[in-house]
Amino acid sequence: MKLLASDYDGTLRYEPKVVKEDLDALKRWQQAGNLFVVVTGRSMESFMQELKENDFQCDFIVLNNGGVIYDGSGKCLGVRYLDFDKAMELIEYIRTLPCASYVLNDGYHRHRVVIDASQKDLKYGDMPQEKDEKEILEGGKIAQIVISLSDDELAASIVRYINEQFSGFIQSYANRNCVDIVPVGVSKAEGLAYVAYYAGLSEEDVYAIGDSYNDLPMIQEFHGFSVMSAPEKIKESSKQVYLSVADCIDDLLK
Repeated sequence: MKLLASDYDGTLRYEPKVVKEDLDALKRWQQAGNLFVVVTGRSMESFMQELKENDFQCDFIVLNNGGVIYDGSGKCLGVRYLDFDKAMELIEYIRTLPCASYVLNDGYHRHRVVIDASQKDLKYGDMPQEKDEKEILEGGKIAQIVISLSDDELAASIVRYINEQFSGFIQSYANRNCVDIVPVGVSKAEGLAYVAYYAGLSEEDVYAIGDSYNDLPMIQEFHGFSVMSAPEKIKESSKQVYLSVADCIDDLLK
């Protein structure tokens, strides 16, 4: 038995919906007795809607870039939360940034906070702000923060600042049109390693495919692949570059 872990946005889903070729390949992979895992920066709330709309099955789901893990039946296996005091310091910094919005994730739900309504929000423009910031923070638990912005150079500088200023507490990753922020030690590689251990698999039986910088830890840790749309740095770290998840599966099933 093998395990294939795929990033979601930009890797498995690169059109408005997951394409039939990839859905059919996932079925072949699982029917051959293998496990399929999605490893994503999304919240469980967001990803459950994707599963409903695209009609496929996951044996495990790794969310929040590795900080939240569910099995295929919907049972939560673990949640990592940010140090709340440090998260509040970080939010003070985020409020000063020239970005459109940020999203707070409590381990299942996500809540958008608008910073500059005049900016085009490429990441969360379709998500309304349903609660004010104070009400959201009263919950006292933050599993992930995502900053929405479209400037890659600004994103890189934000990542450097956060990783230096909050070292030992918080880790950030540049992603497409955003910066993902999680507890230190959380990564897609760590989340996937937990799933492999839970499933009783060795690292030799684990394969991972992605397209962005937050995928790099799992691409480097396991048998790592990327898709053609990935930045060159991601491709250079991959053992193989594929056109799609379906192409990857076809190769692994040979």
